[in-house]
Amino acid sequence: MVRNGDRSGLRVLDHAWHQAHSYRLHELPARFDYFPVGTRYWDEEIRPAPDNFGGFIAEPVVKDYDLILSHLDNWCDRAELRATPFRIMNLLGLQAPEVPRVCIMHGTPDNEENRGAINRLLDRSPGGAPFMVCNSHAAFEQWGRGPELSRAIIHGYNVDEFVGSNERQAWAITVCSAGDISAVYHGVPLLERIKTQVPVVWVGHNGDLPYFQGYEKYLDFLAHSLIYVHTGQRSPMPGARTEAMLSGCCIVTTSNQDAGDFITHGETGFLCDTAEEMTHTIRSLLDNPRRAYTVGKAGRELAREIFDRGRYVDDWLSLISELQSSQL
Repeated sequence: MVRNGDRSGLRVLDHAWHQAHSYRLHELPARFDYFPVGTRYWDEEIRPAPDNFGGFIAEPVVKDYDLILSHLDNWCDRAELRATPFRIMNLLGLQAPEVPRVCIMHGTPDNEENRGAINRLLDRSPGGAPFMVCNSHAAFEQWGRGPELSRAIIHGYNVDEFVGSNERQAWAITVCSAGDISAVYHGVPLLERIKTQVPVVWVGHNGDLPYFQGYEKYLDFLAHSLIYVHTGQRSPMPGARTEAMLSGCCIVTTSNQDAGDFITHGETGFLCDTAEEMTHTIRSLLDNPRRAYTVGKAGRELAREIFDRGRYVDDWLSLISELQSSQL
């Protein structure tokens, strides 16, 4: 898949972590070089390497970049590997303090103790606290760093990559990966409870089907599925749910983390916060696939408007410009 031609105006130093999120970041008019972290690399089975992917550079000349990125979550104060990218960002920043640093916060605070620990980690960063970008407005509020040190940037896509099919398998699906550290966070207990009452096909290493071998197969699976179920409790704006919505799946989701900002219950999706509500909704949609298809189509049309890459790119370019100006 060829994406958008040459876009090399800006230079960004990143690292491999949340690859689906990084794939979206590559919509920026920038060349992205990656600093190696552990054994992580660009896995073509998850997302194809974009044309503005510059590869891995072990010893970058930091002053040549316009932005340094790091990816963090709410576990980075406890898990050694998850804190490594932050330490690397600090070390790189010390080489060229004039280069803006941004940490993309992919999680939400577990509690007040956790929130305080992460904020102290950021505030004690050599050279000053990096700017935090959150993936939802709710996460921005919960981390409590204010507009001077943080911002919410809702993800955007090349929406034409997601093709909605008129022919759909009349089943409910979910794509969810959650280990012991994140099972409650991602709503696995709720998902498991629902699955005892109504059939839901769970894609993930702990689920019914393994992950897809290739991005095109993943897109095709979404395009031909009728209902997408999201049971997450605190994950801010999960990309898999948005990708399902862009594909025309009828979304049945918990209502937290900005979901109510773009889903009108019964019109562009369904908001359910208990196992009983979710089970009843899924069962009724399976009994009435025409309604599920109609709601999914309306959701797709809306998602193509609000999750378009144009707004996303503008938000990022505006932030980069502001950060560069503040460094002068």
